[in-house]
Amino acid sequence: MFDKYVADMRIKPPMRAYVRWFTTKLEVSETTSRSEASSEVIEKPDWSKTVYDFVEQKVKPLTEFQKLNQAIAKKYKKNINKLAKGSDELRQVALWLRTFIVRLIYEKLEGKVTKDSLIEYASLFKSELELSPSEFKYVYYLDGIFTKDKSIQINDNVLIRKTQATDLEYTRDIFLDSPMPPYMCTPSSILEIEMSTRDETECCKYAGRLFNALRMYKLGSVHSIMQVSNKNTIIWPLGASRSWGNTQYTADRKYTVTRNETDIFIRCVNTIEKRLDFSKDEKEHRSLPVSLDRYNSALLESANTDKRLMNTVMGLESLFTLEKDRGENAFKLGIRTAKLLSTLGFDALKVRESTEQSYAFRNKVVHGSHVSEADRKRMNEIFPEILNYLRVSLTAFLLSKNMAKDKIIDMIDRATVSDAHNAKLKKTIESNTGEFTKVLS
Repeated sequence: MFDKYVADMRIKPPMRAYVRWFTTKLEVSETTSRSEASSEVIEKPDWSKTVYDFVEQKVKPLTEFQKLNQAIAKKYKKNINKLAKGSDELRQVALWLRTFIVRLIYEKLEGKVTKDSLIEYASLFKSELELSPSEFKYVYYLDGIFTKDKSIQINDNVLIRKTQATDLEYTRDIFLDSPMPPYMCTPSSILEIEMSTRDETECCKYAGRLFNALRMYKLGSVHSIMQVSNKNTIIWPLGASRSWGNTQYTADRKYTVTRNETDIFIRCVNTIEKRLDFSKDEKEHRSLPVSLDRYNSALLESANTDKRLMNTVMGLESLFTLEKDRGENAFKLGIRTAKLLSTLGFDALKVRESTEQSYAFRNKVVHGSHVSEADRKRMNEIFPEILNYLRVSLTAFLLSKNMAKDKIIDMIDRATVSDAHNAKLKKTIESNTGEFTKVLS
């Protein structure tokens, strides 16, 4: 019908100008992420007016179209009102049918329509009307992590891979603003997530947990420079959407996943992601999200060392201190952090001294006291060390999430005065973290 319409009307679509950006040079390594690009103006036939007129004049008046519209509106009335609340069923179905047909025509114009693709499109349309789970795909352009392997399949839904030249190439209408932000830097790797769900918020929550797990595997400021989201849908006229990452984030701490550590990387990221799947309202775990927020602020935000060190110490406080400890925070924070980390191979004396010194710096910053040049130099030296203490401690608490915070602290306190309880603490921590000792040491 469309071919006949074009022939009968002797239609020759107008040409539309586009700018195509393509990569001329790409260098991504452990130490470098940079690229060079060029552009060219190209023309493509603009079929939009022709397709619109064809559907309005030739398809919608068809008896088959009207019957199908009425049949779908009647059969799926309840579901239509769930998908588009307050809508008129016949009008809504007519819109969806029109979208369905327009998409097929554009697929035909691009030479992609086959018998199999027609069946696939119709099946997807039917599954959406039946409120079946939708398929979502997210592509994150990452900074802060580099992989030696070409790609790592973290699980059935998640893949992390090296950046390719095609990831940075795109075509846009010449009269539209560029979809790439001017501050866009070359990503060090690409993260892909594919999920099937009825609620897209579940995808967003999962992605958030996954990012936190990547940041806790090693001390890396892993964040998204840009995100491309796509929902596999027929009835809604949606395409891929882009959103930009937080411009205040920095990737000054990066790490590499070597080929030798791929297996432990996969196990650790999956394990931490699952442990992060809990409600913030759970009383026994209420301090974990607070500490995690402090860790992310200290790790990601491009603030001065004063603020980042303050957030790190406050993150440790959230884990290791109780409300009744007021007035003794510095002492107990140093002792408890040292005792827990000593079970993981850290030098207890060094941990205690560094933690107490950091707490003193934190107090100076909070109370607006003068910070000397010598103190500021020491703060810069000690910050990565304290930040790693928080990463390891937070991971240990998450891996021991079957125990409430006050119970863990009670074990730590008892271990400081009793060899028997010290052995018990060491055994407990090792049983929960043993698989990831190399990651935490």
